Amino acid sequence: MSASPNTAGEQTADSRRRRKTDWQQDTKHRATLDAMRVPPWEEQRTQYLTRLLFWVLGLAYFNLGGAAQTSAWVSLAVFNAVFLFYGVEIAWFMRHAARRLDVRWRWHVTMWVDLLAASFAILADPAAISPGFLVYLMVILGNGMRYGLRLFAEAVAGSLLCALLIIGLRLFDYLDAISVSAAFFLLFFVIIVLYSYSLTANIEKGRRRTEDERDRDHLTGLLNRRALYERAERLFRDPATGSEPLVVLFADLDRFKAVNDNHGHHVGDRVLADIGRLFAGSVRDTDLVARYGGDEFLLILRDMDLAEAGVLAERLQKTLADWSRRENVDLSLSVGLGQYPDHGADLKAVIERVDQAMYRSKLVRGGGGILQVGQVVPAVAAP
Repeated sequence: MSASPNTAGEQTADSRRRRKTDWQQDTKHRATLDAMRVPPWEEQRTQYLTRLLFWVLGLAYFNLGGAAQTSAWVSLAVFNAVFLFYGVEIAWFMRHAARRLDVRWRWHVTMWVDLLAASFAILADPAAISPGFLVYLMVILGNGMRYGLRLFAEAVAGSLLCALLIIGLRLFDYLDAISVSAAFFLLFFVIIVLYSYSLTANIEKGRRRTEDERDRDHLTGLLNRRALYERAERLFRDPATGSEPLVVLFADLDRFKAVNDNHGHHVGDRVLADIGRLFAGSVRDTDLVARYGGDEFLLILRDMDLAEAGVLAERLQKTLADWSRRENVDLSLSVGLGQYPDHGADLKAVIERVDQAMYRSKLVRGGGGILQVGQVVPAVAAP
């Protein structure tokens, strides 16, 4: 059997190829990983409640007691009108977030509205060193820690841009009021922002490494069952995917037990690892592919109907057949197909019916078949 290398040189070269392939798989899935990471409602609600707290503090700062005044740039009436609109915006987006969590444009819009509101407050503040500058820091940390480095970098760039714009508009005010403490305040602000970015970058790298280790099947590099359910459930819950097909493809290796029995589990592990890479290279970045257990693989295919999924299943069978001939391994692939919501109200229900379809095909045909849920198993002609 040629599935196992015979020389140390071949093992070294094969090890390099596998490391390269694993790195390519990790790189390909990293964008998907980041795209699927959505803060839960509790986190997003806390962020909106924090916005409301700062909104109340802003109104109190400009309207209560002796502080009921603004700079020459903005009148108190205009400030109150703008800030009342800002409060309505916070409430509207909070209601929107309660209904749909994974809305990327909302995260960007609310962040920029926060920056503009903070900038407007700084422009309206008669004091040169305004508490509004600290709001920039809260926006940076709040978005960076919650949504990742991409939004963190956008918040840093937006805050620096807004701060430079305000300083440019009020340059003469700041020159008149400049002091050593004010200069050090601004210096410390910039240092804290840069340090926070560096710290968050390290935290993000560690988080991604931990999630990769937690979510990946150690043998094949594919998603494990837990990670598959976690990511797929978001697709099944998201109203945005309600209008697009979601196809579940369940694949089982035929005669894999004989590989373990005849050649040993170390060879069986090698076979599973190679087949896992074949599967990963045969799907799109938007698809989910996992080792479901043993010699079973599960794919969640987005924006694909059952006919198109059948074509993919045939391609997987051919890819496996070509690999089996090259490696002199007697394997084939049995496939079951189903579609949400036609074949189940949730992911587990669809998987159960697809699994049954696959095994019905295997029992009748002996392996190598493709069967959709509810489809009659085609008869096999007698030899």
